[in-house]
Amino acid sequence: MKSDIQFIKEELSEIKHMLHELILHHEGGGLMKLSNRSLHRFLQDEPDIYTLDDAKVVYR
Repeated sequence: MKSDIQFIKEELSEIKHMLHELILHHEGGGLMKLSNRSLHRFLQDEPDIYTLDDAKVVYR
């Protein structure tokens, strides 16, 4: 009986850890989307530092 309870506690602990990791991952993605949207208006009028031709030279 005690080993069953210990097994259940260990499994619940693992599930709790997995849920925590999932929440952190989801929050990180949301923050990146928010950052991208908020910076878009700020950066849209800025000139490009590199052109597509510059990139082709580097990655040949």
